[in-house]
Amino acid sequence: MSKKKKRPAKAGKSPVASTKPVKNAKPVILPPQLQHHFNQALAHHKAGQLQEAANGYAQVLHHEPKHADSMHLLGLVFQAAGNLEQAREHIAGAIKLNPGVDAYHFNYGVVQQTAEQLVDAITAYRNVLRINPRHSQSWENLGVALQDTGDSPGAIKAFERALALSPHSVIALKNLGTLHFRYGNTRQSLDYFNRALEIDPANADLRLKQSGSLLRLGQLEEGWNAYNARFNAEDYRRFNPVFSMGVRHAEKSDLSNCVVAVHSEQGLGDEIMFASCIPDLIEMNARFILHCDPRLKSLYQRSFEGVEVVDSREGLAARVDCHLPIGELPRFYRDDDAAFPGTAYLFAEAERRASWRERLNQQSGRLKIGFSWRGGVEGRSAEARHIDFTHWRTLVSGCDATFVNLQYNTSDVERQQLNELGTNVVHYEDLDAFHDIENLAALVSELDLIISADNATVHLAGALGVPTWVLLPMGPERRWTDGRDRSLWYSSVRMLRQPGDSWSTVFAQMTTDLQRVQVGHPSPSVDREAVPDTPAKREESAGRRLLLINDTSDWYHWGCSGTSLALHHGFRERGYQVEGLPISQTANLIGLPPLAEVDQEQAFLRFRDTHPDICARIAAADVIVINGEGSLHGASATSLGLLYLAKIAKGRFGKPVHVVNHSVYPPAPEHSAALSSLYASVYGELDTIAIREPQSLAALQVLGCSGEQSFDCLPLFIDSVRHELAPAGDADGAAKACRRIVIAGSVVWQQSLGEGFFTEVTNWIQQGRTVELLLGASAYQAGDDVLFARMLVNRCPGVRVKIAQSELEWLAAINDADALVSGRFHHTIAAACLKTPVIVFASNTPKVLGLVEALSLHNALVPSDADARTTLSAALLKLEADPSLFVIDDDTHWRVLSLAQKNFDIFR
Repeated sequence: MSKKKKRPAKAGKSPVASTKPVKNAKPVILPPQLQHHFNQALAHHKAGQLQEAANGYAQVLHHEPKHADSMHLLGLVFQAAGNLEQAREHIAGAIKLNPGVDAYHFNYGVVQQTAEQLVDAITAYRNVLRINPRHSQSWENLGVALQDTGDSPGAIKAFERALALSPHSVIALKNLGTLHFRYGNTRQSLDYFNRALEIDPANADLRLKQSGSLLRLGQLEEGWNAYNARFNAEDYRRFNPVFSMGVRHAEKSDLSNCVVAVHSEQGLGDEIMFASCIPDLIEMNARFILHCDPRLKSLYQRSFEGVEVVDSREGLAARVDCHLPIGELPRFYRDDDAAFPGTAYLFAEAERRASWRERLNQQSGRLKIGFSWRGGVEGRSAEARHIDFTHWRTLVSGCDATFVNLQYNTSDVERQQLNELGTNVVHYEDLDAFHDIENLAALVSELDLIISADNATVHLAGALGVPTWVLLPMGPERRWTDGRDRSLWYSSVRMLRQPGDSWSTVFAQMTTDLQRVQVGHPSPSVDREAVPDTPAKREESAGRRLLLINDTSDWYHWGCSGTSLALHHGFRERGYQVEGLPISQTANLIGLPPLAEVDQEQAFLRFRDTHPDICARIAAADVIVINGEGSLHGASATSLGLLYLAKIAKGRFGKPVHVVNHSVYPPAPEHSAALSSLYASVYGELDTIAIREPQSLAALQVLGCSGEQSFDCLPLFIDSVRHELAPAGDADGAAKACRRIVIAGSVVWQQSLGEGFFTEVTNWIQQGRTVELLLGASAYQAGDDVLFARMLVNRCPGVRVKIAQSELEWLAAINDADALVSGRFHHTIAAACLKTPVIVFASNTPKVLGLVEALSLHNALVPSDADARTTLSAALLKLEADPSLFVIDDDTHWRVLSLAQKNFDIFR
């Protein structure tokens, strides 16, 4: 876990404290009237009505200050509102009134842990465990707190105790795996991650951790497949923002059939390491454009002859058919040890090399050694890769060598420590090892040896073919395979592993080994200089700028991706330069004005100051298009944010504003007059509204607004890639057994379906049918999918889990099924367009009803209720008897394609 954000043990989520009155509290008998107020406050609290709950608890405490339950629960209200100081004060007050209640101490620990007061949190959890030693969640949270204070042995004991009490504790399994990985116990770590994934198969953070163990063990094919979960892992995304391209993800076959944008991700070292696969692309004559960090552009142009290298995303989507993060290449080209050539593939500039050679020859040491002592971004990873100067002092003083500082971003304190190491340590003031990678590459190429902590310098040196000793902490990164002393990635890199908590033995060994190092090395050298960009394969569109707000290209599941990709493609075909504003940036906008202030100038100015980038992008666009999807329902933060963006784009910036691909369910005026008025006001000002199903059109008309009946854009995307899918079987009405049933998610399943659903699915498995749960997303996978997957695999042993890695893989899974069972809008559309029989569960809004009406699939609709087993069983029997009742005919298919095109009628 990173030290930047200390979290309670709920797997990256804020803990949910119980709002139940404490049973073993010292009884304080409330008068009937006060008991009534307390019960009302508790009901408000459970319903999420925090202000009403706070008022009720405060009223009870005004009359009965010693009512510990009210004091405790009021503290939880403050905690939920983010007021940790008040939460701490009130829960501490409850403990003082009744110190023997474990729940009070537990929630006090949660508050302290959230506030990063870890010592106090540890004390609180230990107080819980003195009262109730079997309180498994306290053992979990105690383990996390101990882990964050550096007490790993104590954390391991706490997690093991939690696991003994609760064998299905994903938190304990995940953290035990993490700790064993850090201590170099890779097989044990993999065992814990595998066990956790059996319980929680859609947990992307777990799958990413699993990939680390697999790769370090050399199980490369499995490891790279699991590594694909990274953009769905929250901690990973914090440092690696999603690269939204507006074109689909590439398959391996696309690398020879399409123009592919291979684009950068992660840090500079990772980017250099993954670029070792670029020669593979060149060898297979792949058609691609290589996007990279600007610091690498000229180095890559020189090294990869004939490859177009760009360092900007601007206009890139208009010139390619699909895209591929560079970290995907190893999945295609590095699936076993033999696939790693290990040879140098980067070449420094000859003139700069000559200049550094002359300068280094002025130094007196027998060897010219570059060194670097730290790596990593933050937290434990950076801590483990920081090697103290006391170790370097021994090495420097015991060797006839000149040591050249290669550490990037050297601080003033570190400069002083360098000066104290010895006279044979050189720091070149004109070397900027962070920004000027060309100059660094030239210097590294002229050194006899590099000795470094695990950082970008190691990757640069390895890619240049320079002899390098990388100093690996006890539990190194996934790239450094266990049981080897030479890197798979770079044959010139020797791995020196820390045997325990100390580097002393490693440095003693290096001091001895340096006596045998020969001067000079066969560093690759080429005469060619950086080559200019290859002529563009496609001309960039010079059309007007279109800002697509609420872009779902990398969001939720692959159906959402396909829909937005169709929008990108359709707008580009009509001559627009399309820029996406992702839903990840619009879903929870802070600083939105209250409903009463949406028209006020000051409210707009405050919002503009809070979101200058969004407002600048609106101002720079010629046309604003909002992808409505199903995002505008009621008073959610997403809905209010999109309404306000539409309002200011039209009223403040004077832009044409269109909403397309849209389902809308505003509240009825009798439920919220002010909110209905806002919806009516915004929709009344829009230039066009393209509605994707009839129920939404009716809801819009209730507001007195007009729109045009269209359809979701996913059929357009499916039509564009249909040739890459196997031909679908015809559902001609002949009876056919459903041997392979694919289940996809629904936003309501985990709330409304009773045991009947799980009983019926179990029955299918026992009948010999293959039942597969279909998951997968480019990024930000659906949270309800994660929850449902955990429920399904634990209730229905034998269910297979399929995590699609791309849009095409997702479509192929639906295309190959005998039947799809889903409550999702886009999965239903995909099945309909692919002629896969589908059983559709009603959703939390009428949009699925509208979809079924638009597709004329009334036989396919079943209610989401507790009687799911009966309705689902009957639907499947009916489907097997006559599959044609559960697919759309060709006329309907062509009609929805035609309606989907109406999303682009705004340009007529």
